[in-house]
Amino acid sequence: MRREGRIARRTLIGLILLAVIIVVAISTAISVQVRKEFVANYSDFALSYVNSAAEYIDGDRIQEYYKTGKADDYYEQIRLYLNVTAEKSADSANIQYFYVFIPGEDDFIYIWDADAKEEAAELLEHYPYSEGAKEQAFKMLNKEISEDVHYYIDAESGADILTVSTGVEDSKGNTVAIVAADLSVTGINDAISKVITGVIISVIGIMSVVIIAYYQVIRQKIVNPIETLNKTTENIIEHIENDETLSINIRTNDELERLANSFVEMNKRLKEYIRQNAVITAEKERIGAELSIAGTIQENAVPNIFPAFPERKDFDIYASMTPAKEVGGDFYNFFLVDDDHIALVMADVSGKGIPAALFMMVANILISDRTRIGGTPAEILEYVNNSICANNEADMFVTVWLGILELSTGKMIAANAGHDDPAVYRKGGDFEIIKNRHGIAIGALGGVHYKNFEIQLNKGDKIFLYTDGVPEATDNNEELFTISRMVQALNNYKKEKPQDIIDGINRSVIDFVGDAPQFDDLTMLCLELMETEDVDNMLTVEALNENLQTVMDFVDGFLEENGVSAKTQMQVDLSVEEIFVNIANYAYGNGTGTAEISVKSDGGEITVMLKDSGIPYNPLKKPDPDITLSTEERPIGGLGIFLTKKNMDTVTYEYSNNQNILTMTKKI
Repeated sequence: MRREGRIARRTLIGLILLAVIIVVAISTAISVQVRKEFVANYSDFALSYVNSAAEYIDGDRIQEYYKTGKADDYYEQIRLYLNVTAEKSADSANIQYFYVFIPGEDDFIYIWDADAKEEAAELLEHYPYSEGAKEQAFKMLNKEISEDVHYYIDAESGADILTVSTGVEDSKGNTVAIVAADLSVTGINDAISKVITGVIISVIGIMSVVIIAYYQVIRQKIVNPIETLNKTTENIIEHIENDETLSINIRTNDELERLANSFVEMNKRLKEYIRQNAVITAEKERIGAELSIAGTIQENAVPNIFPAFPERKDFDIYASMTPAKEVGGDFYNFFLVDDDHIALVMADVSGKGIPAALFMMVANILISDRTRIGGTPAEILEYVNNSICANNEADMFVTVWLGILELSTGKMIAANAGHDDPAVYRKGGDFEIIKNRHGIAIGALGGVHYKNFEIQLNKGDKIFLYTDGVPEATDNNEELFTISRMVQALNNYKKEKPQDIIDGINRSVIDFVGDAPQFDDLTMLCLELMETEDVDNMLTVEALNENLQTVMDFVDGFLEENGVSAKTQMQVDLSVEEIFVNIANYAYGNGTGTAEISVKSDGGEITVMLKDSGIPYNPLKKPDPDITLSTEERPIGGLGIFLTKKNMDTVTYEYSNNQNILTMTKKI
């Protein structure tokens, strides 16, 4: 585990680093200033000699020496002057070279060169420029500058060289040559080093005293109080549940003392908060346990074991309820009123939580009990509404969709108290919303009359009931799932059984909502009116006229077993014969195929179904013949199917799974 640095140690290191930075800054500033002063002093001395030489030399004679290259007495006089001057200034100005030259294009040309070091150049001897010297020389020759001080490091010796120069003018005032002196300023660095050394020693001494004194102050006023606060904090954590009074002895009369007082107050309030939080936590746990029990009670208040009616093969039903909170206001219900009637209930209570759950329980009990007594859905809702309005001080209400389905016929009588319209699937088609007349919600206003309406379901049809939590499910962008998305999702699963349909809708809603919180309860119910066929009551034969007697014997045998009257048997026989002969003669054209005949008795009704895989053809589309006309006037054809419709109570046609299916029913 990494050991954290102490504040005192880090403070001391910071002060030392600050001192180092100050020393370096002071040394750099002094070095620059000292160098500047030394160079200025050297330059002043050297320029006095250079200016004197420029005034002493006759500029008119220089052009003569440059042209002829021959020395004379005056030339030797000037050489002597330069030599003497260089010797005298060697100690004061430290002049190394003293010379006169004319600038050339590639190098400069000596006129005079003092031979103090016996290295003097000869008249008109050429010598290369030092870095930057050529530009400066021509500026002086053109009188752009009068004096020049040029500092550089000699490439051969490595010595620091300071060159000072000025122009030599002829009698016309033209600059004809340049007098220059090279000074060795290597001693500047030594002088600077001595000065800097003295300064550093002094500054280090002063800074050491300051650092020690300031460190002691920081430790006394800041570090020690912080360490005290740190130990106190550790003590608070270790003994947070004790009732001991906290005391912090910090007397700095500044922010740290106020911070210590804040620690004392914080510890006091923290202990109080812990005591209150323990009480609140216990209460929350109690409420949570009660809500869990309430959720279980609510879940068990509606049918939740599936399959709900395993002995029934004529319908399949499934429902689900997902509350937005621990308990919700939505509820569904379904129950058999008698052996041939099932009641379907879908409801949504205003509000959420415990109040809605209690209201839901009351409404559910009232609806269930009243439905079992008898009456139409409209009468049941009127009774429930008046009962709730009589004692509805909370002004709550519930939307209810109630339907009673006659299983043998598929006829459903329903009433709607302000609830969402159901979706119905017709076999071979799609789910569609079935609009109906809405009444006011239960509990909103007493004395309201509700209206019944009818929905006809056939074998293989399905009805889907839901609460508004499905279409109003909302994603993170505040977009609703909507009725249209719900219908689209229903049609994605339309051929599935009710449980798979509801599971599919749940998945569709979850995928749409994503990680957005659930806003409302999700409650759904789906019922399918099953197609039940007894294999013992089904016959498959080749679609040939010679098999007609076999078909009739099969149908008559079933009718006789079920005690069908002779008149009804004759009507059924005529209808079956007409449809089978049509199949045998026209269904397969010049080819051959089979015909399937099934017959069953259910709830006082005989149902006969004939199927073939021939050419799609709906005989019910053919217009009925005008039987008022004479035989000669009436067109041929159409009379057989007309008589079939007259003899039977219902005749329907559909084309499904590549089959013509004609279904006939007759009450017995």
